[in-house]
Amino acid sequence: MESIAEAVGSQIFSAAVAAVLTGLGGLVRWLVVRRLPARRTWRYSGAAELSVVLDTAHIDTGRYQRPVAGLGQVRALSLLVPSLTHAYRDLDLEKVWLSGHLPGREMEHDLLVLGGPKNNEVARRLLAAMAESLPFQLGGGEITWDGTAYQGEATDGEITRDCGYIVRATNPLNPNKRIVLIGGWSTYGTVAAARWLTEDGADRSLAADIAVLVEASVMRDGHVSPPRVLRRAALNV
Repeated sequence: MESIAEAVGSQIFSAAVAAVLTGLGGLVRWLVVRRLPARRTWRYSGAAELSVVLDTAHIDTGRYQRPVAGLGQVRALSLLVPSLTHAYRDLDLEKVWLSGHLPGREMEHDLLVLGGPKNNEVARRLLAAMAESLPFQLGGGEITWDGTAYQGEATDGEITRDCGYIVRATNPLNPNKRIVLIGGWSTYGTVAAARWLTEDGADRSLAADIAVLVEASVMRDGHVSPPRVLRRAALNV
């Protein structure tokens, strides 16, 4: 009986060890495949103080001005959230703001800002604060990078190609926090930039602080094709 008990006990122990090793192996694979690449994409130290800021437009209802965010920012956010949730367990998805409603103190925290300076006051302030260190400027309906102007294309009233930009850097208002800015020539450019960040932003060859300009074709139904990089530069913020 003792030998049987010992054999059973040995089998149980072996099974327990195998289960632990399998669990550890799964955890390691998850860290290597999901969490670490996602953290390289964003470079935030954590997400507890991260605020997501969308642009602010207004619709006149006839009785009041209703603030809304653009469709491009909503579509871009749907691409970005899975990567954020893989990277950070402390992500608070309730901290999504329209730019006109962001409390001033939040400007000094970690920020993910979607949309350009025309309708996003937060983007405008951050881009202005970083102007001397950025290789591109926005204005005149163009994205100008080192003197070369880039813009999207439209045919028969429909956008067929669009450009977008990504800025990943230290928050210029607080050197202990970080920002990611995503915008475009039009709404589809913002989606293209978000797609590039989630698909290629974890590349080990990329600097932590970087500016990237991408372009993508836009299908008739609004689908944004895989973006390609037009320009890229490390930043010294």
